[in-house]
Order: sequence, then structure tokens, then C-alpha cells
Amino acid sequence: MSLKVAVVGAGIVGCLTAIKLQESGYDVTIIDKNEIGKESSWAGAGILFPLMPWEYEPRVFELCIAAADFYKKFSSKLFKITGIDSEFIESGLLCIDPPDKETILNWAKNNNLNFNECSFLNLPSYLFPKVTQIRPPRLIKAIKLFMQEIGINIRENTNLIKQKKEGYKIESWPTTENEQIIADIFVITSGAWTSNLAIDQKDIIYPVRGQMIQYKKIEFNMKHVLYSDDFYILQRKDGVILAGSTVEHVGFDKNTDAIALNELMKKTSILIPELKGIIPENHWAGIRPGTKGNIPIIKKAENYENIFINSGHYRYGLTMAPMSAEEIYKLISESIE
Repeated sequence: MSLKVAVVGAGIVGCLTAIKLQESGYDVTIIDKNEIGKESSWAGAGILFPLMPWEYEPRVFELCIAAADFYKKFSSKLFKITGIDSEFIESGLLCIDPPDKETILNWAKNNNLNFNECSFLNLPSYLFPKVTQIRPPRLIKAIKLFMQEIGINIRENTNLIKQKKEGYKIESWPTTENEQIIADIFVITSGAWTSNLAIDQKDIIYPVRGQMIQYKKIEFNMKHVLYSDDFYILQRKDGVILAGSTVEHVGFDKNTDAIALNELMKKTSILIPELKGIIPENHWAGIRPGTKGNIPIIKKAENYENIFINSGHYRYGLTMAPMSAEEIYKLISESIE
């Protein structure tokens, strides 16, 4: 009989973890306090490249490096099975007037990443042509159908309580409705909410709010993702334009505000003057799981044999999810050998 695994948290990290385990022979249930992928995974822009990787420890890019190839194949597979286009696009990323050009160029050369020197708005810029993007809401919708197709049990709107320290192995996890989730192995992929569930977690994961805006389609064609001073703009296949995002330490508050809206609009109009004075059609916020150095926590929980953590991917959950799923799968496999 297959070992039962409960994946707690159904963002993109949790979903790809559940898929990897199910396809590897485990009997998987995925659980979320809301609907599948409706937190930071849904709210993100979908750029499959870590912004400013030259400022991070190598571990960050190591977890991101396989994302483009993975999603190119996976989105094609999802389309064949579900009929949903996740809008994988190789759009490239244009880094505009970066402050530390030498550091960026050295990093690109050391990581064998092709780039082209160019100019944008008369500013020195660097194009990374192989950077890709995907549309998270459509990707999540397709993934949910795919998980059902391969037999993953989906439990939405199910809240677990914080597990009490009672032993080295647990056989069930209680919900707020006094139900017991029974499994041989539990994997916590709850992002910013991990601290509400995890046991003996010395590593800190904290919430970071990010606000974004979206414009209606205009007669403007963006060839690349534009990036300048920790701010980006991109365009979807249907022509709508997204811009973001803020970095705010306000706890779990997902409210938006006029100050952020005006600042995002101002930055957008500098890079795309055609959007000056146009009010965005949508404005939303998501809660990212922040960690020290932007490095996620992928490990077995201390003092417990059958609880694993795969959380804290900050702004790069989508990009790190494929490699993170592989790593947590290997940890689980090694633990039961």
C-alpha cells in the first residue's frame, strides 16, 4: 500500500510538491485554508527569473535555474490535458540603467547567461533574451484540473491547528472543525503562514506584502519584461499590462492603498509614457513568505520523523517550486529507506 502524504498549503510550491510525490507513487492529499493557489501564487507576476540574482547567495539562483525549461514542458502538458493556456512566453528581460553594471555583467558571464547591451529611453540597458514568464492564475487553474486528473485528493477551505509537541512522529493532524487528517508523512508548504503550523521551527518565515496594478489593453506592444530599480512591467498575451511591486512589512494585511497605487503608476509612466494618466483597472496585494537571504526552508522538521517543511520562497515561489519539489521528494525518500 502506498504511503499517505498530506501536503499542507496549496500554492504553487505545494501543488508541484504534491504532483511530484503522487507521480512517484505516494498517495497524496493537498490541503489549503482557502482555494487552490489563491494567495501569493495567484498574486504574482509570473516572471520565471529571480530579480537581482547577482545580489543573492548562489543558492537562490540554483533553485531557480531549471524553471524556464520545466514550465515550457509542463505548460504544454497542461494544455494538452486541460485545454488551458498558461501563457508561457519567452519575452526576455530588459534591465534598465542598473547601478552596478560590472557586478551584473560578471554574474551573467559566470553563470553562462547570454545578454545584449542596448539602450532604452537613452539609458544604458542589458537584455537577457532567454528570460520567460507565465500567467499564474491560468497556470493554477490548469494545475488544479491536472491534480484531479492524476488522483490527488484536494481539500480546500480546511484549516489545521498548530500541532502540539507530543512525540517524534504524528499519525494525524487536527482541523479547526475537529476532524483528523491522517497521513504517514506531512509536508508543510504554507508559505507565510508556516509559523502558524510548524513545530520546532527555528528558521523564521515572515509575511511581506506586495501590491500590483494592471492596465487594460492599449495600443502598445511590449517586446520584453522591463525592470528598473526593483520595479517591473510586463504584458500578457491579451495585451493587458502588469506593474509591480511593493515590499511592505505590515503583517498579514492584504489591503491596498492610494500611496502605493500612485507610486506604482508614477514608476510605470516613467518607463511607458503612453500609460501616463491612465487609471489601472485592477489593484491587488499578496502576502509573500520572507526569509533570511531569500533562501527557502527545505528540510525535515526538527524532533519529528514525518514532518517536512518546504516554505519561505519569498518572491520566487513560482520559480523555485520545481527544484524545491525535487529536493523535498529526495528528503522524504531518504527518510523512509
